[in-house]
Amino acid sequence: MDNKYYTAGEIARIAGVSLRTIRYYDTKGLLPPVSHLENGYRCYDKGSLALLQQIMMLKYLGFSLEQIRHMIAAQKQNALDQETILAQQKNLLLERKALLEQLISTIELAQHSAQEDKWQVLVRCLNLLTSEEKVLEQYQDPKNLTRRINIHTYSTSPQGWMEWVYERLSPQPGETILELGCGTGLLWMERTDLLPEGLHLILTDRSREMLEQTRQNMAPYEKELAKREVHIEYQVLDADALELPASSYDRIIANHMLYHVSHLENCLAAIARGLKPEGTFYCSTVGDTHMRELHQLVTEFDSRIEMPFQNLTGSFHLENAEPKLRRHFAHVQRQDQDNDLIVDDPQAIYDYIYSFPGNAPLILEQRGEELQALLRDKLDREGAMFIHKSTGMFICTK
Repeated sequence: MDNKYYTAGEIARIAGVSLRTIRYYDTKGLLPPVSHLENGYRCYDKGSLALLQQIMMLKYLGFSLEQIRHMIAAQKQNALDQETILAQQKNLLLERKALLEQLISTIELAQHSAQEDKWQVLVRCLNLLTSEEKVLEQYQDPKNLTRRINIHTYSTSPQGWMEWVYERLSPQPGETILELGCGTGLLWMERTDLLPEGLHLILTDRSREMLEQTRQNMAPYEKELAKREVHIEYQVLDADALELPASSYDRIIANHMLYHVSHLENCLAAIARGLKPEGTFYCSTVGDTHMRELHQLVTEFDSRIEMPFQNLTGSFHLENAEPKLRRHFAHVQRQDQDNDLIVDDPQAIYDYIYSFPGNAPLILEQRGEELQALLRDKLDREGAMFIHKSTGMFICTK
């Protein structure tokens, strides 16, 4: 790249935007000048043009200026080159293209549907437009998460999921461990007696309410942990705008949460940078067939009930996660848990369905008694409901 400089007016003309736009992005800290002339004019270079293209692209994709600022800061911190940034933009556009194609297909279906069927098709359109927001809303409050977790107590595995995860994490004395998306702290609160001396545990979540619940759950163990010099820190942290200090963590864990991260490449790059040279990243997720019997039951009962998780978890599944991880980690090992559910309590199944983000509570306010009767009848006949689980973890090192 040459060293030629451009004034704000010249860069505006080249980019086809107004001078006011250049000045506005400057005041927001998004597009600072690289230098100033003696007369005080701001100077920009070709790198500024590339940065402006990125800002305009992200704005086009619907990101707020604050989100764009965090994304650009994360890219600078992780020293991403232009090719990587362009690849990220391409992935974002492809995701938006896929959604637009689904929306176009849905609108076309509505156009050719009988009048009495149009409403259901339009509901599908609304689901596509709002699915991500519904999942985010769900995780602002720990109640729905508790309902969803409860069904997993009917596991066929002699080892619970959190125990299985902790065994692989295997923290050592004096380590610094970061958890992204800690939920209500279940991974730690039942294993406080196992936490090694001198451990520095940083628990994070983007939901302040969820993090406060974690703090309350861990409070009874504070004195015991203090005796062993175990220090727990709580931070509100959004994995979609992740910025981590370099080479700071011995272990980082993301337990069943990376499929909620929109900017996965940025997040993984920040994680890789944040790990110490010999550090390890642990991330768990589900497979394509996870909970399939339950999803089939819900669809057969009322096909209007939205199941956004089936779509949203697909971005980071057991079947497609490894190539994404290998772009940031030299060594990636997959381990699957042998586990299913045999549920003999109809209320546990009902609560899980009720916890679905979206319109499930609304529909069940009208048809809840029908679903409960169906579940009671099914369990009276079969004794219990078998639900296949597909869960596992990737263990990654640089």
